[in-house]
Amino acid sequence: MTAQPNPATRDKAHEVLLDVVVIGGSQAGLAMAWQLARQGLRFVVLEAGPEPGHTWRARWDSLKLFTPTPDDALPGMPLPGPRDTYPGKEQVADYLRAYAAALDLPVRLSVRVTELRRAGSNFEVHTTDEVLQARQVVVATGPFQVPFIPPAAQGLDRSATQLHSSAYRNPQALPDGRRWPGSARRADGSSARTGPPVDPAHPARSDAAHRARLAGRGAALRYQHVTDGRDAALAAALDDMVEAADEGSGTRMARRPRREKRPAGE
Repeated sequence: MTAQPNPATRDKAHEVLLDVVVIGGSQAGLAMAWQLARQGLRFVVLEAGPEPGHTWRARWDSLKLFTPTPDDALPGMPLPGPRDTYPGKEQVADYLRAYAAALDLPVRLSVRVTELRRAGSNFEVHTTDEVLQARQVVVATGPFQVPFIPPAAQGLDRSATQLHSSAYRNPQALPDGRRWPGSARRADGSSARTGPPVDPAHPARSDAAHRARLAGRGAALRYQHVTDGRDAALAAALDDMVEAADEGSGTRMARRPRREKRPAGE
């Protein structure tokens, strides 16, 4: 792992063409990094926080995974713990930090991406310190980065304490009295589907130039790639890596096998 990039190398960063830039250094980004390293590709993982998977430490105190410890490991390194236990948030955060260090993954910490744009057949990844160029970009930031508060909350009486789930830590932080848990989902479905803008004049061209793939529950990982020319082979490899990253991170456990259709009359 590395900290912030050396200022002496920032001017040259724009000239180096990476195979892949991974945005996000939690479980999805690290699983993808393991796959990329196995392929011998030149890549970097950009993490906005001070350590890999730092968002886990900011969640509610009693958080535990609902799958047994051995089934929560990323590819290449087991998650310590007995089979009949369920890891909490601190254990997961410690594991992700140890995972990146043990496998010597190229994770740059405290690097926030401010813009992602096309640059010919490649991508430009703008951060607060530099601009990186890459043939492919994996966006592994997760879908719940910005808290969504439904408009109805504005109509509640000011005497009612409102607390978004992202700020909740434990029951002791709540005032006495009746409590009402609520949830909301965007009506336009934007929380479940993301992708590049479509050119109204050439919708087919826009679709051919960009593709968005979702991997992992809750769209934890997605990537965009160009489908033309020399990027075709790398795009096909990323297809396989997304599936492998899903399986390595335990996503396969959430999928139920399809039932065989029985012939009519049985």
